[in-house]
Amino acid sequence: MEVASILTDMEKGKGSSNYKEYHPSNHLDAMDSAKAVQATQNQLSFPDPASLGLAGFACTTFILSVLNAKLLPSEITNGVVGPGFFYGGATQFIAGLMCFVTRNTFGFVGLTSYGAFWLAVSTLFTLEAENDLVFGGKSNKVIGILLVGYAIFSLYLWIGALAHHLALVITITFLEMTLILLALANFGVISSVPGGVTGILLAGGGWYISAAIFINENFRRTVVPLGPSQNIPFLKNIAPKL
Repeated sequence: MEVASILTDMEKGKGSSNYKEYHPSNHLDAMDSAKAVQATQNQLSFPDPASLGLAGFACTTFILSVLNAKLLPSEITNGVVGPGFFYGGATQFIAGLMCFVTRNTFGFVGLTSYGAFWLAVSTLFTLEAENDLVFGGKSNKVIGILLVGYAIFSLYLWIGALAHHLALVITITFLEMTLILLALANFGVISSVPGGVTGILLAGGGWYISAAIFINENFRRTVVPLGPSQNIPFLKNIAPKL
């Protein structure tokens, strides 16, 4: 076959079946597809930082809650400052920022906010202990106002938790109860004991979810169940729509 004939057939689409007309958009589409696949693989291989953040939150909450429940003497209250700065504060805050990479909006908002919470509380405790900041005998009311603000914030965390799992809903419920009870205690209305008790339950919930994420990811199957939110009676008709 002459060269001219081959060229003519190729122009008419009758040449080799392996022939495909090149167009710049084809190359760009292939590159975009490759990038999308790589991004998905990176996301899937990236460790879930929520387990770390929740562990820091739970541990620090447990320490302070034991003190609030008066299971330990109040003289060692400042013992929560170290964990508050580094584990419940900085570690949880960084874990929250890492949730941005995994596209976990709930973890990103919740963990960074409560990491900042523990940094703020630890700072207030430190300044009070060093007498660098005097609130005129109303330091508890300052913390009380902070707790009220976080109780408002946690209300829509609770609403968001309804779209996730039962363990998270229960944990955020204990969180809301703890904030309200401790706010009342800091305003001098009630004792800190009720808030300390619910705080211990809150820490248990945080540890449970942290353990579930960690264990289930390592075994690559559900070993520690979290439970669908649809198991809650009044959510049976609501949760599927969220």
